[in-house]
Amino acid sequence: MRTLVVHTGGIGDFLLTCPAIARLANDGPVTLLGRPDRLALGVAGGIAEAAHDLDSVEFSSVFAQPSSRLRNFLAGFERAFVWMRDDDGAIERAFRESGVPEVRCFPGLPPGTWDRHASDYYAACVGESAAPAFRLALAPGSPARDIVIHPGSGGRRKNWPAGEFEALARLLSTRGRQILWSAGPAEEGLSLPETGDRLPEMPLVALGHVLANTALYVGNDSGITHLAASVGCPTLALFGPTDPRIWAPRGPQVRVIQGRPWPSPREVLMAIETESRFD
Repeated sequence: MRTLVVHTGGIGDFLLTCPAIARLANDGPVTLLGRPDRLALGVAGGIAEAAHDLDSVEFSSVFAQPSSRLRNFLAGFERAFVWMRDDDGAIERAFRESGVPEVRCFPGLPPGTWDRHASDYYAACVGESAAPAFRLALAPGSPARDIVIHPGSGGRRKNWPAGEFEALARLLSTRGRQILWSAGPAEEGLSLPETGDRLPEMPLVALGHVLANTALYVGNDSGITHLAASVGCPTLALFGPTDPRIWAPRGPQVRVIQGRPWPSPREVLMAIETESRFD
C-alpha cells in the first residue's frame, strides 16, 4: 500500500510524528509532502522513500480546484494521512476527487485538552495506543564533538535566557569541556556569543550526523533538541513554560530539567555532573 503523509509542522513536531509514520511504513512505501528540509530526516531515517515540497505539486489548489499537477501526483497513492486542519473538508474532498480512496486529516498539534505525550497523539491518529521513542538511524559524523549548546528554539518564550547559557558554558569550560555553539534555521534573530567555536550552518540531516557523535547536547524545548535525542546523543533538555510531559524529547539518553520559571546555570551544571552518560 502506497501512503502519502502531509506534514507542515516544525522540526520537533515532525520527529514526534515519526513513530506514527514508521508504523504506516510497515504497510508499504511512504512519501512525504511538506517542507523537504525537515522531511529529509524521515527519508534519511528510512521510514519514507521521498520528500516533496508543497509548491512543487501545487498543493494550494486543494482549496479551489485541484490542478492537473496535483491530481497526477495524488493518483499514485492508496491512502493519505494529512496533519493539517481541514475544518471544512476541502483537503479530504480534493484528495478523494483526485483518486485517493482513503484520506484522514488531523490537526497538526494535539488538542489543548491532551494530557499525554504528543507522540502518543500522532500514534492515535494511525490507530496505535502509544508511540515508542523514535531512533533516527544516522551514522556518527567525524570528528567526535564534546558538548554542543543550542540556545534557541522556534519561540522566544521557550528559550532559557542567553546569559544563562553563557554562564553555563563558562562553568563547563573551567572543567575542561569543549563547547560548540549551534543555531537553527528558525532562529534568525538568535545572538550567539562572540567568543567560542560555532558549528557552521548545515542541513538538518548533516547536523544529525554531527550530533550522533557528540558527547552531550544542551538545549531548550526545540526541534534541534528533539533531533539530538532522536539520533541517540546524550541530551539535556531545558524546559520553562512548556510542559515536558507532552513535549519532552524521548529516549534513554534524555534528561529533562525544569525550573520555576527556569533552572539556574549551577543547577544545570549539577545535572550534567551527576549523570555518567553526560561525561
